[in-house]
Amino acid sequence: MAKHKGKIGGASKSKKPAGTRTSRNRVPVEPRVTSSNTGAPSPNRLWRWRGWYPVIPPLLAILSSLNTLWNRFAADDTVQVLNNGLIQSIGNIPLAFTTSVWSFATNDIKMSVDSYYRPMFNVLFMLNNAVFGRAATGWHLVNVLVHAGVAYLIFLVIRELTENRTVAILSAALFAVHPAHSESVAWISGVTDPLLALFLLPSFYCYLRFRATNRRIYMSAALLLYLFGLLSKETAIALPLIIGFREFSRNEQSASPAGRLTKAALIPALFALPTVVYLLMRTNALSGLVFGSGLRYPLDLSLMTIPLAVSKYLALLIAPKDYSYQHFMALVDSISSARFLLPAALITTISGAVLLSRSRDLMFSAVWFIATLAPALAAIRAFDPEYLIQERYLYLPSIGFCMALALGIRKLACWKRYGGNGAFAAAAITIVLIAGWSLAYAKNNLAWYDTVSVCENSVAAAPESPAAHSALALTYFENGKPRPAEEQAKQALAIDAHFIPAYMSLSYFAKSVGRLDQAIDYLEQARSQAEETPLTKFKLATALLNLGLLRAQQRDYDKAEEAIKESLQVWPRAVGWYYFGQYYLERSRYEDARAMFEEALPQTPKRFAPIHARLGLAYERLGQTSRARESYERYLELATANDPEREQIRLRLAQL
Repeated sequence: MAKHKGKIGGASKSKKPAGTRTSRNRVPVEPRVTSSNTGAPSPNRLWRWRGWYPVIPPLLAILSSLNTLWNRFAADDTVQVLNNGLIQSIGNIPLAFTTSVWSFATNDIKMSVDSYYRPMFNVLFMLNNAVFGRAATGWHLVNVLVHAGVAYLIFLVIRELTENRTVAILSAALFAVHPAHSESVAWISGVTDPLLALFLLPSFYCYLRFRATNRRIYMSAALLLYLFGLLSKETAIALPLIIGFREFSRNEQSASPAGRLTKAALIPALFALPTVVYLLMRTNALSGLVFGSGLRYPLDLSLMTIPLAVSKYLALLIAPKDYSYQHFMALVDSISSARFLLPAALITTISGAVLLSRSRDLMFSAVWFIATLAPALAAIRAFDPEYLIQERYLYLPSIGFCMALALGIRKLACWKRYGGNGAFAAAAITIVLIAGWSLAYAKNNLAWYDTVSVCENSVAAAPESPAAHSALALTYFENGKPRPAEEQAKQALAIDAHFIPAYMSLSYFAKSVGRLDQAIDYLEQARSQAEETPLTKFKLATALLNLGLLRAQQRDYDKAEEAIKESLQVWPRAVGWYYFGQYYLERSRYEDARAMFEEALPQTPKRFAPIHARLGLAYERLGQTSRARESYERYLELATANDPEREQIRLRLAQL
């Protein structure tokens, strides 16, 4: 019996008469119309309206995101937008490609030490600042328009991929209103993923057009757009893998799997050149592929946590409710635990069902989902437990999810069983999903009104989370509400007496009002209460460093040095070495200070000026005049014009 291969809901292939012209994007012939006095709409008129169908997804994206225009700057926006000297001038655009995202924080090593290289993000912010200044509405409008553009691009890509306009419109429309995208659109600084999609989707589309036409101009465009995608966010690295799968699935007639793999590797290999260019640019900007605090957790724990993370991301896509900026997730510590076995079984079941479907499009949607989510899964080792899961990381992966959902709706519409009501059921499901998700999306947008609303929403979504209460405590304090701030920090400790950040918050509050003894006492409590685990040792190290610095202010130098050394034993890092060097410098222990600064220097960004001033002073006191001069000159080269130390260092250099 002959096998019929075709797409879900599509017709089987048949032979065409000789001389018949075919096209991949064939436009169906308009139906013949007869005159009628029934008053029904003309079929020709209905057909002409189909040309406007692609407008539906971007229109839905705009309508569901419109209430973000009334939001203010929130969370990182207050630093990235309002206090970012780098974006104040269009003339800094070339500098965006040679520095990190946080390079503007030149006097704060805690903020400067990062591994974010996203030049196009900084370029967008420079353009926004030039047009809108500090008017938050304009910045939010840009995010909304970018999201709408992405929704339209999804329609183009999926139509080209599946040759099915219905699946393309459904996929793009569902994507446009999915509530998980609120964080990427309503938060100004969350625009990195939509910005990435704005380059990555056209790159993939050009690849598809290259395969359809064999015109090299399309491949050249695909490679260039891919490079700009990488310069927007490193997640773009997933595209060659996606193209590799697409190539593998195209070569079904190859003699062997090995032959298919060989052919599948040819086109993705072309993307090696822009990848290398990007890596060289990144290395130049960051003094290495990454710098900063490095990976935090053991590899085995991170790998065991991946199935649970994937399951949580799927849950956020399938049942998007209780939005929160924080989704706490403890690492999985055993492959025999239910937290590993159940998610692994779920993923295995879903994967098996996708393979058994034998639908090339459904398999592609699954590959797109996991490939674009993979960078976020790899980053599990780098983030605090409350930030391991972030809804903005679903922006690109959700395209695969929405495509799979659209394929299912399309198949339901073609179902002829049980009275042939499949089309009605499909339409009803589509309407309910779009309406329900649009309302949920608009509701989520309200959480991003300002920083206080973001943190209050996190507490409302997870009232038993000490991390949520602790974050709200800091936000209240920074907004002039010291009493509610203290109450929130104490509430966090009532939930978990071992939660170190709450002790650090209370210490910070006490120090800010001059109660140094109380500030030290809170950190000593953190020290005694802390249980050092792979998840807590980084917060413990930070608390110990703060304790040492406060002890130094109290002139208890022996205990200060003991605490700082303990901090570096728990977590060796640039921030710790830098502050320890400064401690030694203030104690006139110049050789020890030099050693600490030199230890920190390779792991600090190239444009972090203060470390060169400190090194210069240590060299000068040690009688190493030439090295002191080099360090001072480097500082003056990097320091901003309004740096308070600039004139002092200029005088010291003149005296050498």
